[in-house]
Amino acid sequence: MLILKIALVRLLDVITWMIIIKALMSWFPGAMDSKIYQIISELTDPIEAPVRKAMSKFTVGPVDFSPMISIIILMVISRLIMRLL
Repeated sequence: MLILKIALVRLLDVITWMIIIKALMSWFPGAMDSKIYQIISELTDPIEAPVRKAMSKFTVGPVDFSPMISIIILMVISRLIMRLL
């Protein structure tokens, strides 16, 4: 059970870092056309898309807060896994 807990927490950490890398890459114009960005986007969009859709009612302007909200949700899930398992 301990191995499962560690594996799940590490997986959530990797996903969190991919979201951070994707957000940083979005600041550079040519980076969004790269293959790395496309791969990271395909892996993180299932997590960010529902958050982006829910936040669309409250978001005004060009700033997308869905990566930050997604990271917070992943951190909460990680903490729950650490306490429950």
